[in-house]
Amino acid sequence: MKTKKIGLDIDGVLADFMLAWHKLHPEIPRDPDSYDFDKNIKQRLTDMGIAGTLDDFYLSIEPLIKPEDIPFEVSCYVTARPVETKISAKWLKKCGFPDKPVYTVSMGTSKVEVMKNAGIDIFIDDYYENFVDLNNKGIFCYLYTAPWNAMYDVGHMRLNSLKEMELVK
Repeated sequence: MKTKKIGLDIDGVLADFMLAWHKLHPEIPRDPDSYDFDKNIKQRLTDMGIAGTLDDFYLSIEPLIKPEDIPFEVSCYVTARPVETKISAKWLKKCGFPDKPVYTVSMGTSKVEVMKNAGIDIFIDDYYENFVDLNNKGIFCYLYTAPWNAMYDVGHMRLNSLKEMELVK
């Protein structure tokens, strides 16, 4: 039997981006009910990059889960973080997550091609638009529960915890 190759998103699945963003911008809700939680986020991220604080921000984000809570072998990580891939890899290593390839796509860009090239069978993401895009283009994707995607009824394709994947081998 072939083992399924499983990929993971980082922010919203492994990393608590919203807590870090809320700490930086208290006017932004900790648990927004929409992914459109900050109309100024692109400009704020750009300004942080110019100021030289963006990498440190991403390296300081607290994990949402412990590495030992992942009951399967991770094949890779695919993220749209606006930092160099090495920053995401450094964060993953610092937090003790499995040392696997990290792929970065531009914000607003589909993750499909990266996953097809990596041979990913299953992906887990918190962003509903990625979930729809991946499933429509042949990559099975679970929607990882977050306040900003709770309104979508995706039935058995929703995960509340990575531990729900224990039976997938």
